[in-house]
Amino acid sequence: MNGRRSPFQRTNNLMVLQERDKKIIALCHDYRFLTQEQIRMLAGFGCRVRAGIRLRKLFDNGYLSRRFLPVLQGMAKILCFLGPKGVELISEKSGIDPLKIKQKRKQLLEIRNFSLPHYLLINEFRLAFSLASKNNPGISLKSWSTQKEIPLRLEQKEFYPDAYFIYGYRDKLYSLFLEIDRSTETNKRFAGKVENYLEYGFDGYYRKQSGFQFFRVLIVCPSAARLKNLKKLIEQKTDKMFWLAIQGDISPEKILTKIWQRPAQDSLFSLLED
Repeated sequence: MNGRRSPFQRTNNLMVLQERDKKIIALCHDYRFLTQEQIRMLAGFGCRVRAGIRLRKLFDNGYLSRRFLPVLQGMAKILCFLGPKGVELISEKSGIDPLKIKQKRKQLLEIRNFSLPHYLLINEFRLAFSLASKNNPGISLKSWSTQKEIPLRLEQKEFYPDAYFIYGYRDKLYSLFLEIDRSTETNKRFAGKVENYLEYGFDGYYRKQSGFQFFRVLIVCPSAARLKNLKKLIEQKTDKMFWLAIQGDISPEKILTKIWQRPAQDSLFSLLED
């Protein structure tokens, strides 16, 4: 059954929200889209069956909504996002105008299916970094912003990273932009993106807008061959600022370790290094 149960059926599936339910609703609002497995990891469900039953109940009662991501083989993947009854809950907790929350939810409904995998890859990175941070008492994720929330302004144009986040480690703050590459951009377009970041950093725009002096740009590539190609393109313009890794290495166990490559360098680096 893909849709919500009928009102008659829902009378037998009514619920009283628990604290973990409220956490799940808040996570779906914060992350935009989450798979059931991602919710299970973030909310601390030990049992997949119990998690599925609870998520179904949140959906039937309107606190969560769902979209289905088609896959080549097998059943479509269920993606959860904020439901209509979750709007007031989030507004009361955060103080955000419910109209703004409704607008954000409407934008999620309008996203086309072919864009959904990109959102999931961004979330996989964020999830891996968040879980790795929890296992490392010396590091803390201070803030996270995505896409349209963070326009980067140059003299006559704006551009948008996939995400921007700040973390603390050993009494220092690190600011990073994230770019998820899916091998869909031409070399020319990617080179233009590199030039935008260089201008944004070296011409003082970043310092004026954020107060920080330096930043890193993390680029996550789908394959080693693609990483090699992009690294070569970057090296034609700079040996600074850019860090590259392969999507398969983005996991809570590896993300902070020496999986990252830098232009004009043969060594591997950790995000915890200067």
